[in-house]
Amino acid sequence: MNRMKKTLILSVLFIGIGLANAQKTAKVDSQHGTTKQTDKHLEIDGIGHNNSYTLNGGNAEVSGGSNIITINGNVDKLEVSGTDNTVYVDKVTRIILEGGNNKVFYKSSSTKTGKPNIAITGVGNSVKKK
Repeated sequence: MNRMKKTLILSVLFIGIGLANAQKTAKVDSQHGTTKQTDKHLEIDGIGHNNSYTLNGGNAEVSGGSNIITINGNVDKLEVSGTDNTVYVDKVTRIILEGGNNKVFYKSSSTKTGKPNIAITGVGNSVKKK
């Protein structure tokens, strides 16, 4: 009888530890990801970001999914990878799109044609002047 109580207590303890670890994992999965910004570089990685940033030259990288990013100022090179990302940028020289269903809307470009240099790989990606 005493042995059964010990087994029961240990079983409950292990189940409790398992549930505690499962909750920690869920919290990590629910985070947006990472954002790093220096004077000339912006890097956004993760899911569900909805933020605005300012760059005055330099590069921006957006990766992951379902991000909505606004970049005020001038971007030399914008790289977007992943799925279902939307990026609004004031002025951009070069755009690289990889993945699927990514959209970039720009206001102007510093190129001679007034349109950014664009490289698109994937399905459903688009670049539009707005």
